[in-house]
Amino acid sequence: EGAEVQADYVPLLNSLAAYGWQLTCVLPTPVVKTNREGNLSTKQIVFLQRPSLPQKAKKKESKVNNL
Repeated sequence: EGAEVQADYVPLLNSLAAYGWQLTCVLPTPVVKTNREGNLSTKQIVFLQRPSLPQKAKKKESKVNNL
């Protein structure tokens, strides 16, 4: 209570969005650090994914299809 959470993923997401990456999940870790002013910080694991790219059609059909 009384805590303010600050997380800025916008620069990361903007830089990776150009390549098709999307944020799927953020997991907090039990790692907590305190700085000199008493502010707490945590490490987080960020999961990203990118849709699979369509594979190029094979030039030669398989022998099974030719039967």
